[in-house]
Amino acid sequence: MVNRKPAHSLMSIVNSSRPRWAFSLIALAVVLLIMDLLTKELAVRHMAFGEAIGLTSFLRFVHIHNSGAAFGMLANQGQWAQWFLTLTGLFVCVWIVWRLFRPRLGEALFEAGLALVLGGALGNLTDRLRFGYVVDFIDFHYQGWHWPAFNLADTVITLGVIVLLIDLTGTFRRR
Repeated sequence: MVNRKPAHSLMSIVNSSRPRWAFSLIALAVVLLIMDLLTKELAVRHMAFGEAIGLTSFLRFVHIHNSGAAFGMLANQGQWAQWFLTLTGLFVCVWIVWRLFRPRLGEALFEAGLALVLGGALGNLTDRLRFGYVVDFIDFHYQGWHWPAFNLADTVITLGVIVLLIDLTGTFRRR
């Protein structure tokens, strides 16, 4: 007869590998943060404020500063808005890190979405703490219509929210 160790429950296996999974997701967020900061640094170093460089008929790089939130909301609202946006970003980042270390079986997609949001939120939070505004440089346009300029952090946050919405549908959950 083979001497077998007692079987562990699936939750105990998830709990035992939980820190490794959480650190992997945080590492992903840090890589995204670094990529965001590097791309913003390139825009700041190689473009004057307000300068635009056309890449295609619908895409250009433009160096602008956004003192507000998404789409410039709360821009030019004064110091209270800056503090509000900075503290909100800080709260979101702390909550996501805390949540990534909470064991929840079957929520890998949800947690991956949170890691994407974390990476982008850290990028924009870093800008707010360093400059008091966020550096934006990607500008999509078509026949005079311009989508508000954005950056890599905004893109990653948007992708993270899309992943979270997909997770909400339950489409990819095991049954």
